[in-house]
Amino acid sequence: MRALALLVLLPPLIAAGCHASSPATAPPPAAGVPLATGAPWPKFRGNAAQDGRSAVKPTPSGGVYWDFPTGKGVFSSPIVATDGTVYVGSADQNFYAINADGTLRWKVATGEIIDSSGLLDDHGNVYFGSGDGILRACDAATGAVVWTFAAASPAENNAYINWFEGNVAIGPTGTLYVPNDNYFVYAIDRTTGKDLWEFTMPDQTWSLPAVDVTTGDLYVGNNELLSFLGKNTFAISSTGADLWDTSTPGTIAASPVLTAAGTVVMGGFDGFVHAYKATDGTPLWSTATRDHIYASPALLSDGTIIQPSADGTVYALDPTTGAVIWTFDTPEPIRSSPAVDGDDDIYFGGGDGILYVLDKDGSFRWSIKLIDQDRENLNASPALGATAVYLGGETGEVFSVPYDYCLRPAQSDPRCSTTPASSGPASGASLVYTRPFGGLAFTPPAQIDGNQALAFTLLVREAGRTQLDILDSASLTATVTPSVPVTLSLAGDGKFVTLTPTTGFTPDASGNVTVTLSGNYLTDLTRTGLKLSGGTTGGTVSGTFTFAPAAYPLQAPIPTQPGDPAGTFVLSRLSLPLPTILPSYNQIGFDQLSYLIGFVEGTSSKAIAWMAGAKLPQGATTPVIDPATQTLLPLTVSYQGGLFTLANTAGLTVNVTNVDIPLDTFRISTLLAADGTAAAGAYLSGTTVCGQIPTYGVFLQDLGFCNPQTDILTVFGGADFGPYGTGTTTAPAGVGTVTFSATASAVTATLAGATLPVTDHVASLLLIDATTGDPVTLSYGITTTRTPTSGPLASVSVPITGMTVPSQLRVYLMIDTYPAARGNVTVP
Repeated sequence: MRALALLVLLPPLIAAGCHASSPATAPPPAAGVPLATGAPWPKFRGNAAQDGRSAVKPTPSGGVYWDFPTGKGVFSSPIVATDGTVYVGSADQNFYAINADGTLRWKVATGEIIDSSGLLDDHGNVYFGSGDGILRACDAATGAVVWTFAAASPAENNAYINWFEGNVAIGPTGTLYVPNDNYFVYAIDRTTGKDLWEFTMPDQTWSLPAVDVTTGDLYVGNNELLSFLGKNTFAISSTGADLWDTSTPGTIAASPVLTAAGTVVMGGFDGFVHAYKATDGTPLWSTATRDHIYASPALLSDGTIIQPSADGTVYALDPTTGAVIWTFDTPEPIRSSPAVDGDDDIYFGGGDGILYVLDKDGSFRWSIKLIDQDRENLNASPALGATAVYLGGETGEVFSVPYDYCLRPAQSDPRCSTTPASSGPASGASLVYTRPFGGLAFTPPAQIDGNQALAFTLLVREAGRTQLDILDSASLTATVTPSVPVTLSLAGDGKFVTLTPTTGFTPDASGNVTVTLSGNYLTDLTRTGLKLSGGTTGGTVSGTFTFAPAAYPLQAPIPTQPGDPAGTFVLSRLSLPLPTILPSYNQIGFDQLSYLIGFVEGTSSKAIAWMAGAKLPQGATTPVIDPATQTLLPLTVSYQGGLFTLANTAGLTVNVTNVDIPLDTFRISTLLAADGTAAAGAYLSGTTVCGQIPTYGVFLQDLGFCNPQTDILTVFGGADFGPYGTGTTTAPAGVGTVTFSATASAVTATLAGATLPVTDHVASLLLIDATTGDPVTLSYGITTTRTPTSGPLASVSVPITGMTVPSQLRVYLMIDTYPAARGNVTVP
């Protein structure tokens, strides 16, 4: 679950903002540490104290608008050099240097996705980490690698991975401080790349240490999930000693800010902003938001703390007491950390694809819609350059937006606005249609896929401000006209509800289906972290939605015997925005996932498909099968008029970043045109019992994301979906002769004369009840064994000990997603 966590827009260059000007002189952003002299934004959060401030003031002219495409989503936050060069990483596994005019200067390929930010120092180097576990020092001018440092194996600390997901900090003596997912925070000599010391954390560290430039002490958060298990907030000396530590109920992913008054401030996944005395860790105050906090805080010139939350609101807090001074609501979660210019203007990216600019009093200044498509998150944090603001997006682009771009005379860019985006009605309660990638649609779509799961989010507003209220599950009802069987599921946090048709919606004579939801909502809740209970009825909320279900013919071959062509699809770029905690843990990880799905057998009324994990090779745009995947599972398929539904409701286990996640239900639905394409992508939904999730289940329960009555975690999202290649797969060569056998402990396929290389494919078995035609639910990807480990495939076996398995089985040898051989066995 933890993060391992491309479409190019070409907006017009507006004449008023297209000419370059001489960069304004920017002083070094932090005295006392050897960052690049004069660089306006040389590291994540701008400087050592991480206050997100720049001395640069916006001007009504100069700067260049551009957007630079990378190959995958950009979750890394840019840094900016003295000459205006922008440095940023991408999930396409490359680290880029982009010239001030938006052209490529150089790029360095790594072995994994990059979601951390770099650092520019006074030696002329740029330092950055990657998911391949390597910290690199490169010449900032040329990209030439100066040295590399490889993180220790995750096994050393019983960790899962050794990704560099935290950013890079630097101390007064030039020592680099770099967190890693292997539970170490490293101190690295920047000249040699040698490890000076490492500090062992209880869990992964994504938080970047703030540095006291006088003492060299570090302040940093940690991903430790539960306060009763360990600490997640630390002060560490420049020699690696633990000065003090404390805990909050929930991960600290945000990076702290160190104030001039000696206060350390950071937000956590418990939904609170916490302030501590830097010298000894004494708690000073805590202030609640309505959801967890992923973004790091910034400071205005008077010390006011600016803290966005995943509840979609920006909070201005008194630095002494934590009292809320003002708030500004947006309609989507905010994970982008704010930046503040020399006039105290505030910049941040929204989950709605908008770059927002606020005045210091919280009033709206201007905005620009940088992304206008389903995947519209601007979860990276803005960097303030000498003449422009730089920001990366989920579409894979890096944007350069000149200061006050939308306020310039005669500005005609239609994406600009001087009025804020709607956050809903000023007052009252409503249920808002929620798109599969998480966006709120205050005007619901007129057409839906006839088989899709629907999601609706509770929104309660009072005097123009969003309130913390939840739906009352006991009173929640749904009516569908014309009537069809549906499942209504309220999320554990009480904030959204999903409605899933068992088969599909049936339109009436006019071609429409009407969905009506109603129930009470609760207010004045008792709160522990994000866990909510009790409360009183605040009112009734209802909504009626009319949709026109769409349908098209489906054309995809289903094999009747081995050797027949099989329809094959690719599911990729998963997005799971609900509950909101999931993207904060693993958005970049979900975005990288790809799966191939192939038909195995079936008829026009019922079919079975096989889903297998895939991977995207370096530099490629099309995924291929992953021979090492542990995600192998059968899906039942129903289709009618293009309504394509794949589901597993018998329970399954999938492996995500080395963690086995049990799912009670898993469902993919989409609408396929005659050519097999799904222009709107696929809708994903699923449920799991929190108590059955290893490691994380207790944490999810403690934070209130599991339904308190059923312990169920409901997940909702979307993905890209369409035909794989030509849409058809044929039988692989080299399978040889296959025989099947069964014992009381295992079912085995033995291959004679095979030449199929075992390391190039994922071979597995699929068991089907010969009487009912239903697939047998087993942990195929986790328990299947193959021999030998290299060379031609000789045997494949799946254990059945302790499992309830029908005595009469139809067995398929699956090579990748293709049913290469079929046989019948009797289990003794």
